[in-house]
Amino acid sequence: MAKLELFDRKIETVRVALGDLREETGQSTAALARIAAAESRMEDGELDAQAARLAETIRRQEAVVATIAELVLRLDEATGDTAVAFDGMKRFTRLEHFVAFFSIRKAGRMRHSRTMEHSLAARLEDLLSKSGAILRLIEEERAFAAEQQQRAEGDLVHLIERRKGTARLLDLAARQPGESGLFAEDALLERATSIFRALVESLNDGIAAMQTLLNKLAIDGQQRRLLCRAVEGWGFGGFAPGVAGEIHATSQGAQTAREIRRRKTLADDAFARRFVRLLEKHDASG
Repeated sequence: MAKLELFDRKIETVRVALGDLREETGQSTAALARIAAAESRMEDGELDAQAARLAETIRRQEAVVATIAELVLRLDEATGDTAVAFDGMKRFTRLEHFVAFFSIRKAGRMRHSRTMEHSLAARLEDLLSKSGAILRLIEEERAFAAEQQQRAEGDLVHLIERRKGTARLLDLAARQPGESGLFAEDALLERATSIFRALVESLNDGIAAMQTLLNKLAIDGQQRRLLCRAVEGWGFGGFAPGVAGEIHATSQGAQTAREIRRRKTLADDAFARRFVRLLEKHDASG
């Protein structure tokens, strides 16, 4: 499948990039915790550096999430291509139609031989493997982002309370000379609050993006496993024991095909709303 060339290498690149981003995000949340607890007082220059570092982290995070979304999209398209190939294999070719006029059994053997050459089962197993690798990456990232978001949101509340305390002191000392230090601290806390509010918003947005991708992968995975069941049912190939068990377990508890199509439409719509620019770029490239 040409669309999946270098796919595994891209997954590994994403894995490394996510590891780097986690380290950088952890540094930002640690800085927020120190400021919120009044353990560290940042100067303007330090805040500038923190703001620039956070802006770069957010930019890189958006790029990595877009790359993951592209991988999910390519898997979905490859599944669609496999379904089309499967539909074609269920029908006799012209030659097989001709042979069937004399012997339907021989025509069936010819079709079976043709389907074995295309190895639909191996193709679907590969898609399930790739989907599983992406799923694990997304779940790990969502768990990390949720943990960091909870910490950062709590520290941001403390930082806001710290600033409120400084504001009250300013009100009391408004008419007294020599209180420039309070004004300077209030200005720094205002900037710090703005910077770290952006951190919390970024973490919230990342969690939402990961959930959108997980929802799509979940329903796409059901569709892939049902396609595996159909391929197996037509005798077009068998699956490894682990994969076969997963396919049968999923199929036994699966919703109707109509319900799966309904849920896929919802997941695809949410994906399209979340990744508008990715789809525009994808459609433009054909």
